[in-house]
Amino acid sequence: MPVRSTALLTASALTLLSLAACTSPSGTTNPPDTGPSVAPSMRTSPDGGALSSAELQERLLSAADLGPGYTARRTASPTDSHKASVLDCEPLERLGDDPYGSFPAQAKAVLHGANGKVTEELYSARPAELSAGIREIMSAMTACPTYQLAMATSVVEVSTRTVPAPRRGEEQWAQLGTVRTGSRSSTVQQLVIRDGSVLLVLSGAPTQVALTADTALAKAKAR
Repeated sequence: MPVRSTALLTASALTLLSLAACTSPSGTTNPPDTGPSVAPSMRTSPDGGALSSAELQERLLSAADLGPGYTARRTASPTDSHKASVLDCEPLERLGDDPYGSFPAQAKAVLHGANGKVTEELYSARPAELSAGIREIMSAMTACPTYQLAMATSVVEVSTRTVPAPRRGEEQWAQLGTVRTGSRSSTVQQLVIRDGSVLLVLSGAPTQVALTADTALAKAKAR
């Protein structure tokens, strides 16, 4: 089934794009959680309902939020034009063309720092809808420890494993994905945190994800 690579696993998509551009991915281990203990959840909208895409855009990280040496580029939607076909993983195939598309509001930024690249995605829906949706997505994403992605000119091997997620927000998931094509491989981390009606997805170099997570969550759930 042809699917958008970002809809499958944002971390894998980032790796594929990095390999295609002949960049050097960083880090292959999950860095320790050195952040503060989880704080009480903040309401993300006055009535607990979904935020708009415009409101989510305002909550994306900017280069100024992260300090010197960072650049940030915002896009209108997390949807990516690169397509791939999933092989050997029926749960991922069943996710369909764009599983995140059911959430009514979306925003995305691509951040570059000294420790690598991170994609930040924000989604919003009513808390119950958001929780049910992301549980279904993460169940599919963690169902197959290995599978293949067939792209226009190559087939790559993908392996994933669940790793401990920092205790942030109300629900959290984390996984490492390693993509191999030919003699090259790249490992990226995906961190997913739901806090109220906002879902934060960070994908990229493990060290950079760890450095970015608390700042991204604080801004995403700000009043």
